[in-house]
Amino acid sequence: MNAKRKKHGFTLIELLVAMAIFSLMTVIAYAGISSVMLNDRTSLEHETALKRLQRTLVFIEKDLRQLSPRPRNDGYSALQQPLKADGGGDVLIEFSRAGNSNPTDLSRSSLQRVSYILEDEKLKRLSWNLVDHSDAEPLTMTLMDKVIEGKVSFFSDEGETLEAWTKETLPLGIEVKLSTERWGEIRRVLPIYY
Repeated sequence: MNAKRKKHGFTLIELLVAMAIFSLMTVIAYAGISSVMLNDRTSLEHETALKRLQRTLVFIEKDLRQLSPRPRNDGYSALQQPLKADGGGDVLIEFSRAGNSNPTDLSRSSLQRVSYILEDEKLKRLSWNLVDHSDAEPLTMTLMDKVIEGKVSFFSDEGETLEAWTKETLPLGIEVKLSTERWGEIRRVLPIYY
């Protein structure tokens, strides 16, 4: 009678083999999920950096396309040129621009003074709602991080390419070069319409 008794259940060896197979599958699945999550994070960082670069270039292009020949009063009855860039230092370019929106219909000009500076490897845009500001605080916006170097060149009526602009008139075009850690050198050439 005892010789024909059936065994039900798993042996210890079968249980250990099943646990080993399950553990191996878990390790492989975790490595795959970890890799997907890392790729997703890298893609998100790259996408964010690209959006920031595009936003920066849109700001620069929009500002320079609305460049105004209006000079600036320095507060001491002396007129300064509408476009100022000395080719050195932290201030890349400073100019007056048109098209400053006024949705609340305040009594102010549609002109704005804008300056692009490079400070602590950050490209910043400073703007004043008053063109003739002497001590007004600017609205500061950090456009990009990790900008190693920035240069602005100007194309004159005589066909010259100048590193600094000291003329009272506006140039025919402006070239903006930004050297960044992530993207390398970025170059934009913009014609000036006035």
